[in-house]
Amino acid sequence: MPTDARTNTSPRKKGLKALLPIRVDLYIITEVLGPFLGGVVFFSFIFLMFQTLRLAEAFIEHAVPLGILIKMIGLMIVSFLPMALPLAFLIGLLVAFGRLSSDSELVALKANGLSIHRLALPAVIVGLFVAALSLGLNLEWVPEAKTELKVTLLRLTNTKPIATIREGTFTSGFFDLLLYAEKVDQNTNEMQNVFIYDERDPKNPLAIIAHSGEIVPVKVESDLGASIALRLYDGDIHSNDIRQGTYQKMSFREYQVYLRIDPGANTIVGKATMHPYHILKRALTDEKDAAKLREVKTEIYKRWFTAFAPLIFVMIGIGFGTVRGRAVRSGAAITTLSIIVPYFLIQTFCENLAYSGKLLPLIATLIPNVLLLLVGVIGYRKATW
Repeated sequence: MPTDARTNTSPRKKGLKALLPIRVDLYIITEVLGPFLGGVVFFSFIFLMFQTLRLAEAFIEHAVPLGILIKMIGLMIVSFLPMALPLAFLIGLLVAFGRLSSDSELVALKANGLSIHRLALPAVIVGLFVAALSLGLNLEWVPEAKTELKVTLLRLTNTKPIATIREGTFTSGFFDLLLYAEKVDQNTNEMQNVFIYDERDPKNPLAIIAHSGEIVPVKVESDLGASIALRLYDGDIHSNDIRQGTYQKMSFREYQVYLRIDPGANTIVGKATMHPYHILKRALTDEKDAAKLREVKTEIYKRWFTAFAPLIFVMIGIGFGTVRGRAVRSGAAITTLSIIVPYFLIQTFCENLAYSGKLLPLIATLIPNVLLLLVGVIGYRKATW
């Protein structure tokens, strides 16, 4: 009889043991996803706080409809996600494995035959999901969101364009102009002692100085118009034609500048960070300027390499998370900042070297990830169980 009992329960025990890794996988994924999703919301809120002044100005001074304001908030959040996702994922890993370690659950799992490499599998699965999402954001969604946000902000200037100009302060981005006015009358839309630098044509920049001027909004058939007439009186136009190597000065009694953004435009010519991936790939063959080509290559490599950084964070999260400590959550936040901040600083430094031609774009964008990988390998090998 005892022999029969053992033979009857043996298959059941084997079945439970076979199901154990799957249950552990789901358990670890749940433990990681909780703080990860909370971190995404938290960091998105923090980044959004820095834009509160811009949103308040748009809502109050330009009387922006609530729907447009919500759209702007959504576009801003999308543009923050490439930074929020890796931060939140690393915190999720550190909190999850830190709690498992502090509660001695990792010791129990190891006693049941599950190695550190096997326990890393569910974290890798979540990391692949975060990497795929980051890649989609980096290649297409974030550049499109940034461009759409810039178009929206430029269109807003037509609802009350004078409100964007501050007395005695240089205003950049005013319909892609640099504008200065010594005196500004918000009621009459008039300005005194005006200076304008127009670099929309880089080969023939214009500097305009006028005694006075006024802004006349022009109605456009769209939710947000984006056209103004800038009338200037008693001034000079300084033209520096780089192509022909000539300089001209022209005086005027009245000069009118018509500034308009096409309401149906989907793109704006600007830095490489503003362009989707398919436009950057086209620029690799079409772009002739060496400096611009370096910028495009650097941007392409950076988008790919930073998207897969979460997979390196798996090693860092497991390695540093399994170090026993009481304050798991506070320790996770400090560890995350001590890793992420130097990573982005080194990335920015290497990007500048690539832009200046001192480093190849591929090498410059690889360096931060290689250093991050070294930290991950060291942490993973020194994990205390």
